[in-house]
Amino acid sequence: MDLAKMAGGAVQERFDTEFQRVLDNIMDPNTSTKAKRKLQLTLTFATDENREIALVTVDAKSTIAPAVGIATKFLMDRDLKGRAVGAEFTQARLFEEAEVAPSEPGTGKVSYLEQKQSGGLK
Repeated sequence: MDLAKMAGGAVQERFDTEFQRVLDNIMDPNTSTKAKRKLQLTLTFATDENREIALVTVDAKSTIAPAVGIATKFLMDRDLKGRAVGAEFTQARLFEEAEVAPSEPGTGKVSYLEQKQSGGLK
């Protein structure tokens, strides 16, 4: 039996599709190098009562590695109303003007940016 010719070449086509999917997953830098990948061809046979004809269904299935999780850090605090708030912590953007809140009237709190601009921080 030549699988490349079976079902007019459709079996080979399904194999090629899943094989390419496995290769792409192996080369994806977002997946683990340790994970095992699998390609499975399943031929399912069902016969008639006289066992003269077999209906064959071919399934191609690949098992690939999932993308590796992405880690980040969040700074957590509470706002003036006591609600929990959080913002992603990124060192490069920690003190950018758009990221720093202005001082809050009546609280005595002055933002880092305002302190720096007023010459309070060196």
